Amino acid sequence: MNKKILAALLAALMLAPTFTACSESTTNSDSTAETTADASAPSAEAETVPEETEPEDPRAAISDDLPDIKFDGQNFRVLTTEGGAIYGFDYSTEIIAEELNGDACNDAVYNRNLNVETRFDTKITCQMNTSPSTYIKTLVQSGTDEYDIVGMYDFLAYNALNAGAVLNWLEVPHVNLEKPWHNQLANDGATINNRLYAICSDLAITSMLYTHAFFFNGNLIAQYGYTADDMYTLVKEGKWTIDKAIEITSPMYVDVDGNGTREATDTYGFAYSIWNAADVWLAAFDQTVCKTSDKGIEMTFMNDKTVSIVEKLCAWHYDSGCFFNYPNIYEEETRMRDGTLVFAPIRFKAAFDALRDMEDPYCIIPYPKWDEAQEQYLTNADDKFTVFTVPLTAVNNAEFLGIVYEALCAESFKTVYPTYYDTALKGKYSSDPTTAEMIDLVMSGRNFDFSFQFAENAFQQVSYFVRQCLQSNDINIASRYAKIEKALKKTLEKNLYPIYGIEG
Repeated sequence: MNKKILAALLAALMLAPTFTACSESTTNSDSTAETTADASAPSAEAETVPEETEPEDPRAAISDDLPDIKFDGQNFRVLTTEGGAIYGFDYSTEIIAEELNGDACNDAVYNRNLNVETRFDTKITCQMNTSPSTYIKTLVQSGTDEYDIVGMYDFLAYNALNAGAVLNWLEVPHVNLEKPWHNQLANDGATINNRLYAICSDLAITSMLYTHAFFFNGNLIAQYGYTADDMYTLVKEGKWTIDKAIEITSPMYVDVDGNGTREATDTYGFAYSIWNAADVWLAAFDQTVCKTSDKGIEMTFMNDKTVSIVEKLCAWHYDSGCFFNYPNIYEEETRMRDGTLVFAPIRFKAAFDALRDMEDPYCIIPYPKWDEAQEQYLTNADDKFTVFTVPLTAVNNAEFLGIVYEALCAESFKTVYPTYYDTALKGKYSSDPTTAEMIDLVMSGRNFDFSFQFAENAFQQVSYFVRQCLQSNDINIASRYAKIEKALKKTLEKNLYPIYGIEG
């Protein structure tokens, strides 16, 4: 299926009016009063009016095509990342909820699991490890069959793959990658020579929560003569470009305490901690790091456009006067909430937590395009979203784990994902109908570049070069790339090609 058509279909499904907000109870509204004909005076010409029925949920209507089978209480054992203290998210909540507590997101996970457990007579369990991508190697080397699937950060998946410790998902029965609960945007690029080792699906709520967009403070932008509708119009007309973003934000700076020193507490037109959000710029400007095929890796990173991207970004960040590099990762979320930041690239997750108590209205739009000729608004997800692997030691459980994993993904697509989507993306200001349209644009334009999965290993960190250039205000990205180009070719052939059965 054409990827753009598929993305549009998925976006339409995401915005289907079936969502419920987290931490909010929902009640059925009273139906309109029915009018009935006088039973004592029936008319021969009276027509029978069919009863009104609720429209079928388009997500629920999609069958998972799984067999009717029971597993006699067998545990479906999941290991995932213990990383909440560092990155502000409890990864176990993607997998399990201990009890119903009135929070719609928690309860959606609980009910999803209950449905799957009841349907297949199984029990879903979850444990955490600070480094599951390396622990899986220990499991396999010891021959220990402890887990059926192992979730890990996308950017650390190479540890498990390099160790040869995981199965090919394409050989796991009952996992149908054509179904909409599997993230084709991520999985297509990670499938090389009919091998896919680290899979992304709607079981990984982080692939949505960690998607980056542009947030702006509705009150602050008004002080500079703009409204939310002005920004929405720019986006809809295809005129929200990097040059327009520079033009709008450059005059925006206030020395809050008047001490003549630029500080984190001042008000900036555009600011963030130059970290993961900076990795999105290449994707936003439709400049890929690589392209994958059954023959290997084609590096697409270095060209004249890449040089221009870095030059323009460095000028905006360091010469415009509107920018500040916050010292702490994700500090832009706090500054946006506190009302001292007009524009910032922020993860959708912030709408779910950091910005829920924000007093000023905030709005969401896509990252700007490179120019008006670019067809689509594009973005990427923070490389710490979850991908799932199957340890080699679970090979004898393939039939079981394939069925239960597929069922969990399907149920997540139908119930859990929409619940998170509604609150995390619409947030406090979901009454703005244009918000959903903007989110549609962002979600349909996600670009999951395969290079991040091996960025710290086979790709010589080239996926992070734009980030590094911005951190040091260095426009010489061509020379930076030239220094590692030969080593890059060697590490791809040595560390990556053997995993996928490709001859160098």
